[in-house]
Amino acid sequence: MYQVVNIPIPNAQSSILERMVFSGLVFNMSWEDPEMDRRAFELKPNHTVLSITSAGCNPLNFLCQNPKRLICVDGNPAQNAVMELKLAAIEILDHAAFFDIFAARAPQRLMEVYDKLRPRLSPRAAKFWDGNAERAARNGIYALGRTGLFCRILRGYLKMLKIDGAVNRLFDCKTLEEQDALYHAEIAPRLWRNTSRLFVACRPLIYLAGVHPKQFQMIDDRHNMYTYLRERIDYACTKVPAIDNYFLCVAATGAFRGNSVPPYLLEENYETLRNNIEKVTVVTGWLGPYLDSIEAGSIDRFNLLDIFDWMSVDAFRGTLESVLRAAAPGARLIYRSGSYLLEPPAPIKSRLHHHEELSKELLAIDRSATYGSFYVYSVKDRDSAVPAIGSGAKEVATV
Repeated sequence: MYQVVNIPIPNAQSSILERMVFSGLVFNMSWEDPEMDRRAFELKPNHTVLSITSAGCNPLNFLCQNPKRLICVDGNPAQNAVMELKLAAIEILDHAAFFDIFAARAPQRLMEVYDKLRPRLSPRAAKFWDGNAERAARNGIYALGRTGLFCRILRGYLKMLKIDGAVNRLFDCKTLEEQDALYHAEIAPRLWRNTSRLFVACRPLIYLAGVHPKQFQMIDDRHNMYTYLRERIDYACTKVPAIDNYFLCVAATGAFRGNSVPPYLLEENYETLRNNIEKVTVVTGWLGPYLDSIEAGSIDRFNLLDIFDWMSVDAFRGTLESVLRAAAPGARLIYRSGSYLLEPPAPIKSRLHHHEELSKELLAIDRSATYGSFYVYSVKDRDSAVPAIGSGAKEVATV
């Protein structure tokens, strides 16, 4: 059985808009490419991993790799409720039922088993799913939350532009050349019209996609949000094979195709997940206070998503101070940013080694194309050389 920990959250100084956008379920799926993370981390059986929970995909993808321990942390109880439901399902369901529910192939099966899953949930997670399980069973988990609403609006917009058929064919392309030709001939000319400028300029709509208000402002100030999104979408549609791009497929079509799914949904990883359930701790609370409460030097890998995009410089530095306190010698941390450049504050940067070339190499294969930059750092050990990220970073994925 997994563990659940609740850390008191101090009174937030966030705006009313921020609280409206990031309360309740935001993400029904994580938008970080697990292949990038796998190659950056090179997980070993003696590693303890800490990851922001999001929708639980990232932590479960790490659990497939058999770490010593997995800690997932999120300040949003609804996001941890999604993680708990997945963990409870892994404990008692066979893979076919798990896949039907969480790949949304037959989501109605959730109500067939919910009475068995509910006793395994924490009281707060049970309360969340008591109010949302029927809707998830009726429409599928990828229709839930703010990103679910955004993607439905996006698909309606593609249909209005009469490019939904061409977008669907994008996922049948066998080569990048074929993909590029289709995109520039049938999709881009209709997609990048003035109406799309209005679409992107509607901030409440972009907030639904999980873009924090402060993150939106940072990207818009530095790069112009419309220009940024066009560059990212152009890249995803022409430089990364769409045939196995489940991120783009779910957003644009509402469903996965075949076995192009996150690693944790694959049958070959299911037994490993089940065997590792007892290694998982689900923490609801702020990251910094949690890290300050645990044993120093106890975490080997940190997956921090894009949390720094909406932090002040002081909060950015303070959070990384907490990370460094909790980091084992030679620990690695990864984070992403909507900006094309977001380096650690100077006092922290000197204590980290930036794996710059690997960071760029992995960003180039990013299927989600959500972020403008990706960072792989190792914590410097005063008594030894910085651990290299070696040939294992280029091995063929096994999960």
